[in-house]
Amino acid sequence: MLSKVVAMKMHSMKLAMPLLGVLLWVLSIHAGIFSDASNQRLLSNFEGFFEDSEENSIVKRENKVEEVLKDITKKDLNHTVNFAIDIVGFMKRLENNLLWANIKVTDGTPSHGMLISFGPEPEAVERGKDALVALKATNQLMHMFCDKITKASSKPLSSKDCAKIMSRFSFQGTALDHACDLLSLPCKKEEYNSPYRSLNGSCNNIVKGHKGESFTGFSRLLYADYSDGTHGQRRSVTKKVLPNPRVVVSSLVRYNGKPSNKFTLALMQWSQFIEHDLSRSATAVAIHTDHSIECCSEEGETLSPRYIHPFCSPIYVTNDKDYSKQGVRCLNFVRSIPAIRSDCTFGASDQVNQATHYLDGSQIYGSTDQKSAELRAFKDGKLATTTYEGHSFLPLSKDPTHDCQIFSKNSVCFNSGDARVNFQPQLALMHTLWYREHNRVADMLAKVNPSWNDETLFQETRRIIIAEIQKITYDEWVPAVLGKSESAKMSANAYNKLTEATVSNSFATAAMRSIKSLSDGKPKLYDEDRQTNESIFMRNYFHNPAVLRQAGVADSLIRGLATQPSQKLDIYFADDLINKLYTNGHYGFDVLSFDVQRGRDHGLPGYNNFRAFCGLKKAKTFSGFKDVISPENVATLSHVYASPHDVDLIIGGLLEKPKKDALFGPTFSCIVNEQMARTRKGDRYFYDNNKQPKPFTKDQLAQIKRATLARIMCDNGDDIKKMQLKVFEHVGTSNPLLDCSSDEIPKLDLAYWAMLENTQPETRAI
Repeated sequence: MLSKVVAMKMHSMKLAMPLLGVLLWVLSIHAGIFSDASNQRLLSNFEGFFEDSEENSIVKRENKVEEVLKDITKKDLNHTVNFAIDIVGFMKRLENNLLWANIKVTDGTPSHGMLISFGPEPEAVERGKDALVALKATNQLMHMFCDKITKASSKPLSSKDCAKIMSRFSFQGTALDHACDLLSLPCKKEEYNSPYRSLNGSCNNIVKGHKGESFTGFSRLLYADYSDGTHGQRRSVTKKVLPNPRVVVSSLVRYNGKPSNKFTLALMQWSQFIEHDLSRSATAVAIHTDHSIECCSEEGETLSPRYIHPFCSPIYVTNDKDYSKQGVRCLNFVRSIPAIRSDCTFGASDQVNQATHYLDGSQIYGSTDQKSAELRAFKDGKLATTTYEGHSFLPLSKDPTHDCQIFSKNSVCFNSGDARVNFQPQLALMHTLWYREHNRVADMLAKVNPSWNDETLFQETRRIIIAEIQKITYDEWVPAVLGKSESAKMSANAYNKLTEATVSNSFATAAMRSIKSLSDGKPKLYDEDRQTNESIFMRNYFHNPAVLRQAGVADSLIRGLATQPSQKLDIYFADDLINKLYTNGHYGFDVLSFDVQRGRDHGLPGYNNFRAFCGLKKAKTFSGFKDVISPENVATLSHVYASPHDVDLIIGGLLEKPKKDALFGPTFSCIVNEQMARTRKGDRYFYDNNKQPKPFTKDQLAQIKRATLARIMCDNGDDIKKMQLKVFEHVGTSNPLLDCSSDEIPKLDLAYWAMLENTQPETRAI
């Protein structure tokens, strides 16, 4: 209420005092001036907005609401946008004060590690500024008209429903017109007909060319759940704040892992690899100064309120049994950068995805022309690499102390298409294997097509690499995590131009984040006989990949991925991830607490809502969870949360018992299944789609279908001699070790890509 009064006074008096602007900003943040987002358009009949009422009464109220909405003019919309621009402008003084006080992330700290993983690209920052204006404009429009709509409908209107109603109004024709233009840029005919997919994902969708493009918002399976209908973090159904994420984690998580008797760590690593291909959210930075935001002191102490940026949402751990030993009371968490809604309307907040929404190797090649150029050798179609003791590795970062948690400019820090490449050595290794595979394929294509120039070699190689990634994902990974029966439903050549591949927020922010549960804090090093007597501690190598260049380590880690059991997907986590993430030696972060907080930040509805979405019965009491969660864990949930409706999605999903022949329980299986089906159906350039501008020939397609992760490891390790065919599963009688030189691990014959001299590949126009 206070923020509304201040806002009205600002409007009537047209004040522009910086201090009052900052006050209004802070008040509006806590009252919820941000708006929550969904990709659902408002239906003109307001179906579902007024629940639990007789049909005739609904119609009457809708007619009255329509009368109110007709009074909202273009002038009103322009006013809200201009007002929002002024409010955002008032942030400058506060941010300058923070910069002068040196309140920003310090290199080498846990906050630095988090910033490396979730830091924004310049384009995300620029688009985020427009999205912030859009969110504040939405809030102002709600302040102006929600009460009127409530009176007209003769029934209290929730802020969530009011935000939905406001989504019928567009920003087109306002000062945000340029942001709308970015979401409606027409693709040229030659772009639609390009034989090669774009780097940023544009012009893949022939109905809406921007769909799936990098730096656009995540989609939603369920409408966002914010306490204020706009951007305030979800609260308990009791109206109180939800339990502290760290309290939730400390109450449920156990550290003694349960190794899988079926899956290897390769499953964990491939899951993370494709997660990074499909999604990358971005933490906010200062709007006017672009400096990083720190919500706690370098030592983990709380900051004075005057130094807290409005984007801060730290996790306080004052009485935590582990953090209290280090004197840590505050974990830095910065909210994610918002995104303009996909239809450029007023409404609730989405979050930006910096990756393309397609399974297209963007973690290797980058999602922008600038990043791609940075990674290419521009010779013979190859990617740039560095050589160390006769072996090729990823190119080195030009700013290692910024891109890694290291303190020397001479330390090893790799560069790749995704900034998270150095997160831990096994991930950097997976990137290395695919860089080597790209250059190996480029060499082979150059031999069979000596007339091809660098650009043709690069693009044709990239097509093959992406096809291999897609084939491995859908033929090896999907059956492992969803089960063979579910994966069989994702039929080949299933492209549908009306299907949007946009990555869902629940997939990126919850379901795929649960994969961290599979990690082992002590990756083992294996010899050729699959024996081990050495391991490394993950905590020592976050964003510090130098160990990968030590003699024999790369191959030992490859064998380790294919041998060491993954942990089960459950509430058991490695201590390295729960207490020592991005550690600086003094203390580290808690990955699961941050994932819980991020789910709330992104407006994810609770686990119970997703249960219902996925076909399970919505629980009225905690006992209703016992169909898929153990009684012991249900009892713990009832002590941590006030209501079954409060349980966070990632927590409920982790606690579910896995489905038969699958990794995930029913809710996460549903979310992942839904996404992976659209990822395939909505990708016009998917490798087996014969309707793309330049489909693979029948013979080429047959070769791509021979691709396996086992062959990638054989061909691109330093000296790997043997590998089992199914690397996601343990070696055994039905999955024996095979000689890498044998045809039992199929090889691609690139002779089928040979072109007649002066003949260009056939393309087909849409």
